[in-house]
Amino acid sequence: MTHTCHIPHCPVAVPPERLMCLKHWRMVPKDLQRDVWRHYRPGQCNDKNPSAAYLGAARAAIQAVQDKLLKKANNNDSLQLF
Repeated sequence: MTHTCHIPHCPVAVPPERLMCLKHWRMVPKDLQRDVWRHYRPGQCNDKNPSAAYLGAARAAIQAVQDKLLKKANNNDSLQLF
């Protein structure tokens, strides 16, 4: 089974210990990146038992990227061409 970036509709394959592809990871604020890694436990991908703290940090990172993508999409929709 292929592990893909956790941003919806992103098909990029990433190693299981990575939350998302590099393009999307770079959109995550540094403090949230630190939180994700602070709560990551080696082996959690194998035993499928991440901590609640990791899941919270991961959700926050994913939400941060989705918010940026939505803002970018809304800005593009408001452009008017003459």
